[in-house]
Amino acid sequence: MRINLVTPLGFVLLLISAQSIAVPTIQHWKTDNGASVYFVPTDGLPILDAQLVFDAGSARDANKNGVAALTSALLDQGAAGQSAQQIAEKLESVGAQMGVSTSRDFTSISYRSLTDNTALKTSWAVLNDVLNKPDFPDVDFNREKERTLLGIKRRQESPATLAQLALYREIYNNHPYANAIQGVEETVSVLKVGDLKQFYQQYYVAKNLTVVLVGGVTKEQAKMMVHELVGRLPAGEKASLLPEVSLQEEGKTIHQEYPSQQTHLMYSLPVLKQNDADYFPLYVGNHILGGSGFSSRIVKEIREERGLAYSAYSYFHPMRQKGPFLMGLQTRNEKVKEASTAVKQTLETFIQNGPTEEELTAAKKNIMGGFALKLDSNKKLLANVVGIVTSGVPLDYLNSYTQKVAAVTQEQITQAFQRRVIMSSMVMVTVGQAVDQEN
Repeated sequence: MRINLVTPLGFVLLLISAQSIAVPTIQHWKTDNGASVYFVPTDGLPILDAQLVFDAGSARDANKNGVAALTSALLDQGAAGQSAQQIAEKLESVGAQMGVSTSRDFTSISYRSLTDNTALKTSWAVLNDVLNKPDFPDVDFNREKERTLLGIKRRQESPATLAQLALYREIYNNHPYANAIQGVEETVSVLKVGDLKQFYQQYYVAKNLTVVLVGGVTKEQAKMMVHELVGRLPAGEKASLLPEVSLQEEGKTIHQEYPSQQTHLMYSLPVLKQNDADYFPLYVGNHILGGSGFSSRIVKEIREERGLAYSAYSYFHPMRQKGPFLMGLQTRNEKVKEASTAVKQTLETFIQNGPTEEELTAAKKNIMGGFALKLDSNKKLLANVVGIVTSGVPLDYLNSYTQKVAAVTQEQITQAFQRRVIMSSMVMVTVGQAVDQEN
């Protein structure tokens, strides 16, 4: 009896503790030219973190695969007549940081600076130039283009990258998500500076921009700074909705030869959009299945029971349209057949029966116990706010996060996996050296 009483009490105390964490309020406004702005003031640390998020990811490449990534790579390579070296030196002189990255959905410009007047004024002016006055200089364009082409060639040396690219091509077929973010040699080699300028003019506009700021400035300061930064951007038009993702009627297995002693295995299908009603049951369920490291079912089956791999994993990656559910591992070439069978059996059992009560309780405690770590720094808070505002969930999402985790039931997890993870449509990709398989 004592054991039975301790677990629920500990769970209740954990829930109370998680709910008592101070969750910041996200303030929101729009600029006159249509940019959406989200701001969270923080006390104590004299740092401002910001992220400018454009709906300008590689899914917008159209027939110029690689143009989104190359455009973003050129932004800080020359702006307002300044060279990349001069831009870097100005930021370094005040200890500020700036970076640009492109995913399939978005291109983001990240920024960090101290909030003293000199640092903020200097670094914000650099960000302003990079955003509003990129030069796309020919010399830097040619260098970045060659660097991209070299990176594309080097992909052939990474079996993990080859597996993921093959997987995306297959599960997304003719959808824009099928394309490699950096492009392919055939498309990148023919890109011109004019292609980048055209992409910039179409997608780097106010109505296609979300600005998120987290840090030690007032709302008045934030409004003034954002107006200074984006007020000169043309309003433009918000990017159109991406096409929906269709599931394949029949799954398949694809093998790609690679001279190595290990084979990379990935097993996947598109499942989850951002702000999906099934998110919490699928997220908590996957924590049990393959998202919790050595305590997950997959690791226990693959590593502990069978000794097939050091680690194995699974995750859901929500995107604007259906992002992938993916299971993966790396195993010896001669063990691929056994490993693929074990992965499928583990997933099939979980889909049919769901988690045990003990697994669910442990997963909830683990997820909720780590909730505070999501908010323990400016950068983490920024990342969470960016995720909230770009996915379209309510702005008070963090306030109800632990309650929603706590409310997930075994039945909800089982039903969500049965509805959404359709094994007959899943694709398995292996990249390694084919050998005769052991019985």
